[in-house]
Amino acid sequence: MAGPLAGIRVLDLGRFIAVPFCGMLLADLGAEVIRIEKPGGTEDRFMGFLTPAGTSYSFANQNRNKKGITLNFERSEKGRQILFELVRRSDAVIHNFSPEAARGLNLTYEHFKAIRPDIIYAQVSAFGYSGPYQHRIGFDQIIKAMSGAMAVSGFPDVPTKEQVPHVDYLTATFTAVGVIAALYHRQKTGEGQMVDATLLQTGVTYMAPYLGEWELGKMRRIRNGNRTQFIGPSDSYRTKDGRWVMLAIITNSIWRRFAKHIGREDLANDPKYKDDYARWQNRDVIDKAVADWVAAHTAEEIIAQAEKIPIPAGICYEQMEVANDPQVKAGEMLTQVALPGGSGTMPVTNVPVHLSATPTKVERSFPAVGEHNQEIYGKLLGFTDKYLKELEKEGVI
Repeated sequence: MAGPLAGIRVLDLGRFIAVPFCGMLLADLGAEVIRIEKPGGTEDRFMGFLTPAGTSYSFANQNRNKKGITLNFERSEKGRQILFELVRRSDAVIHNFSPEAARGLNLTYEHFKAIRPDIIYAQVSAFGYSGPYQHRIGFDQIIKAMSGAMAVSGFPDVPTKEQVPHVDYLTATFTAVGVIAALYHRQKTGEGQMVDATLLQTGVTYMAPYLGEWELGKMRRIRNGNRTQFIGPSDSYRTKDGRWVMLAIITNSIWRRFAKHIGREDLANDPKYKDDYARWQNRDVIDKAVADWVAAHTAEEIIAQAEKIPIPAGICYEQMEVANDPQVKAGEMLTQVALPGGSGTMPVTNVPVHLSATPTKVERSFPAVGEHNQEIYGKLLGFTDKYLKELEKEGVI
């Protein structure tokens, strides 16, 4: 695949978004990413609602553009030695085994560095390899709770977890940035290094402004539904035709031209509403004015007027509407890949970053279990067909 990372080989030992999505980003940028699963496939391939090919939709999205092999390196010493041979021929390894599991399986940076001194080694964990929680395991939803994100999200009655696992996705993105930075450093110095990322650090990173509000300003945020705190008005509003739109009437200039458009210059000129924080303090008046205006129009009418004013606005789409949005289509934000076995196609995310000089694209679907065993073991490691059959019979691949 063409791309700025062409010629780079990455071993992806990841599971459950936080590393697989990192591998996907690296593959999108041109790296040869080899997803390694246990024989028969790993758990994240089969979790939740499945495609007609028997694979989870999450797995399909996070593993397109990769190659896939099977290898039992967790319970087979022979499998572990084969993994180490792959490490010798690779530029980077990414994984999210727990610290205890990584140490127990000898999948540490120290061991991989002894095999290939300039290896880029990326480890992702819930809480890190030091500190009182290093022995704990965790997922996206646990970090949303512990970072305080749930305490400031949702409506007043109960802390609310956002459904999209952004902690996982953002940790994966940070890890990919770290791997790319480490590759750049190696290009200049010949030196490999370890990249360390944790879900908790990601959660704290995105909560840091809110944490600072309390630690320094003793300001405690409240769960306020879809209403953005301290600024606005910024909220979801019900339209005449029963739909919902999201408006972000933030900054003084946007507020003033909105107020003028709806015939409420009195609000625009009143010093009680002079800035975003003042409008937040007087939100009962301000938000009602916006809600009344929205309620008098259909969702499409609101969007048409928002473009003219202009103000930031969008319809709150249902799940089944997004793929058909004209901008989503024009930007080719989704693309179709073939399902293994010829059972049709399915939509997956297109490459999320566009590069002008080194354009990339989704060139292959997600791999079937062991789809590239012959290519990787035969061509890269030089294993014969007879030896591959022996390994398969022994349950190594």
